[in-house]
Amino acid sequence: MEKPIHFVIGAALGIAMHLNVFIHGEWHVRAPQIVLYHLAYFAFHSFLVKAHWIIPGYIIGLFSSITIYRIFFHRLRHFPGPIWASITKIWHAWQARHRTNYLVLERLHNQYGDFVRTGPSEITVYHPDVFMAIDGPSGSCVKSEWYDVLHPKMSLVTARDKKVHGSRRRQWNRGFTSQALDDYQERIIPLIDQLERCIDKDMHAGKPSDMRDMFFWLGFDRMGDFIFSRTFNMLSRGEWHHIILLLQRALSLLGPLSPLPWMVHIAFKLLPRVWILRDWFRMVSWCEGQMVDRLKAPKSTEKVLDVAHYLLQDARDDLEQFPWLTGDSILAIVAGSEPTAAVLIGLFYELAKAPHQTDMIVQELRDINIKDTRALAQCTRLDAVISEALRLYPALPTGGNRKTTKDGVMIGGVYIPPETTIVAPRYVISRREDCFDQPRKFIPERWYTHPDMVRNKAAFAPFGTGHTSCIGRALAMNDMRLITARLVRKYRFSIPPGETGDSVWKDLKDQFTSNPGRLRLGFEFRE
Repeated sequence: MEKPIHFVIGAALGIAMHLNVFIHGEWHVRAPQIVLYHLAYFAFHSFLVKAHWIIPGYIIGLFSSITIYRIFFHRLRHFPGPIWASITKIWHAWQARHRTNYLVLERLHNQYGDFVRTGPSEITVYHPDVFMAIDGPSGSCVKSEWYDVLHPKMSLVTARDKKVHGSRRRQWNRGFTSQALDDYQERIIPLIDQLERCIDKDMHAGKPSDMRDMFFWLGFDRMGDFIFSRTFNMLSRGEWHHIILLLQRALSLLGPLSPLPWMVHIAFKLLPRVWILRDWFRMVSWCEGQMVDRLKAPKSTEKVLDVAHYLLQDARDDLEQFPWLTGDSILAIVAGSEPTAAVLIGLFYELAKAPHQTDMIVQELRDINIKDTRALAQCTRLDAVISEALRLYPALPTGGNRKTTKDGVMIGGVYIPPETTIVAPRYVISRREDCFDQPRKFIPERWYTHPDMVRNKAAFAPFGTGHTSCIGRALAMNDMRLITARLVRKYRFSIPPGETGDSVWKDLKDQFTSNPGRLRLGFEFRE
């Protein structure tokens, strides 16, 4: 009789834990402690109390209760989607294990429609109104659990509380004034010069240039200078910096685990020195060291300041601001370099296949000072090709999740209940035929001479919307205009014979930011 009684007691405890504890609130940050508590509890009953059957009873009771509730009683039970997705996000993570979450969500859209249950408490919304609904002026949604990825460190990007985010954003805004943006223009010119020297070197050697690496090197060098007041010197050395390699390896793991923020916290807290996780913490430690060095250094007397100068002013007066510096530096390196590089890779892949587009841009730039970002901003064809690249190669293919609050939210006539995570996959939405004519084709004219080819502008939100939109939007656009104008005006370029360049999209990886495949281009000087 002892075994059945212990089993029943364990099952009752498991059901009670689900219905009275785990079903309420957020538990992802405390997932490591929960794992340790359960291991201790199981050890206690196994070795001290000798009530072995309580453990299987507890596990079966807990997970049976979770499964039954999520399938038959959950507030999202009426939304279509895979049955396994309604039970656990582990199913989703497994489907996206090859860092192809954008393709997973595209398949689900084709199968289930515009509103798909992709997790126990998650709806992926493909309706173009989603961006304004979750981030617009009247939106009440907050950032989802994923944004606690740096916990306990903090950053502008990951701040979930709107008041905290607003306060931090005001601090960052000092580094993004019109005057500051003009000053930053001077800092990228030497990097573009270095990029051209790399291309010229390959030309003289009679070989194509690996533009994937070069654009990433340029992006990271730019952000290193922007945040740490020193570049990573990747363009000048022609090789990857060891810290950036660590970051890339860490992101390769973060991508597949993005659907499981609780598992990320378990891995970070309990397995910090295991496998790729070790690379993440080495990179974090390096960033902390850079900010400590800058904090201890005398105040900058440079004429052209970087954004960290403004943030360091606050940290010197209030050391409690230091955790923000570390978090901001990490996220700025990722969010400021990889997206720009990814868009440029996609853009130059498309331009290499459509040389008439580059010829039209060259004609537009004929009487323009291509070092003047204000003048470049008036070039409609230049902006059109960049906008089209942003549409086809979004920096965040599936990221940017939000969570509804107590009132829920209405999107496209469909009510999303409270406490629901909303995923808005830009990669899929930007390819909707009801939003864009010939959506899978690179047609820059849709942004100037053929506006009728944009059927719903709400589907295009590459930098986000509202108070959570990308604070570096103007900087990113200026950089892409400068780089594109310089290269297009100086060179003709094409995909080398025997290659297609299709690895750019065939090998595209979704790892928080977009990571395109290899792009090799052959260059020659324009006459």
